[in-house]
Amino acid sequence: MAVLERRTYRVEILSPVHVGSGQRLGSPEIALIDGRLWRFDPERMTAALARDPRALDRYLQEGAAALRFWSESDRRALARYVRPWSGPPPREVREHIADPLGRPYLPGSSLKGAIRTALAFAALQAASPAQRQAWLSAVEQAARERPSRAREFADDPLMRELIGPDPHHDLLRALRIADSTPAPLEALDVASIRVAVREPDGTLSWLKEPGKHVPDPEQAFEVVVEILRPLPSGAMQVEVELDVFLLQRDTLGPADRRARIREWARLVNAFARHVAEGELRFGESLGLEAWSAFYRRLLARMQAEPDAIYLNLGWGAGWRSKTAAEAMGPEAVRRLRRLFGLGRGDPFPKTRRVLFEGGRPTLPPGWIRLIPAG
Repeated sequence: MAVLERRTYRVEILSPVHVGSGQRLGSPEIALIDGRLWRFDPERMTAALARDPRALDRYLQEGAAALRFWSESDRRALARYVRPWSGPPPREVREHIADPLGRPYLPGSSLKGAIRTALAFAALQAASPAQRQAWLSAVEQAARERPSRAREFADDPLMRELIGPDPHHDLLRALRIADSTPAPLEALDVASIRVAVREPDGTLSWLKEPGKHVPDPEQAFEVVVEILRPLPSGAMQVEVELDVFLLQRDTLGPADRRARIREWARLVNAFARHVAEGELRFGESLGLEAWSAFYRRLLARMQAEPDAIYLNLGWGAGWRSKTAAEAMGPEAVRRLRRLFGLGRGDPFPKTRRVLFEGGRPTLPPGWIRLIPAG
């Protein structure tokens, strides 16, 4: 029997994905010129400006917008990309992670994090009420012991029980997920994200600032991000390795825990279906037509094509995609919310990040699927 089972998957982007690099791009690199958003390459731009002192002086005063006086061809020689943009110039753009050559990709750590949450959700569903209560009490005790960092380490006690007590015994050691192959630069776009709010009376509003909501999305706070849009089939791939030898050893915990890793694809899809069903209800309750239509298509696709693996990841994935708490039931969620000060009143969570296109709310960010290659 093989020690490692390797499988290659094609990555299909179902809705625009943003996995942040931690960098925010501003006026030194970004400019709105003639209704298009330009991102310039710093090294190429620095070399060009060094040959033109007058242009350099103007750049030091205005940033990249000073390049509007250059010809189209000269600007394009310095640009990483040029994308249509209908709104005012963004103050900043959150950068999507890229490799050293500037090519965007999906990190294996993001994929693995989404899988980890799904496995924890499955473990909580399979646990007895007494086990769930014990784990919840452990989380509450840990929060009391470290109140200043309670949120940062909120799920540590739970994950130690469900996934493993330390890195050496971590169940995910047996599942190795590489970074994806890079996407073509043409797939990188820029998008506007705003935050939808479901009010206590069931109506839709939009976040303007903390504690203040407005009915008109045009008045709402906007976050501008680089995104990966849907790609041609096979443009990105990711390799997954399952360490069969390691799974045979009890280092990774009892047999039922190790069995979950063998079923990771099925458990990930069950969690994705749970998330999608709740998000469909959210969209329908607020009349978000494009959002709801997306989730109806997604659920139909999950039913029709069960061999693919469905994941919601990245910056746009909300609380429901990043935590397993819902598997413990509504009362446990309420206790955790009180413990960590997560929102007020029901329903919870009441906010969602929504992609805006053409001035209208459209899709939820961050959905992909992995399709077995070959």
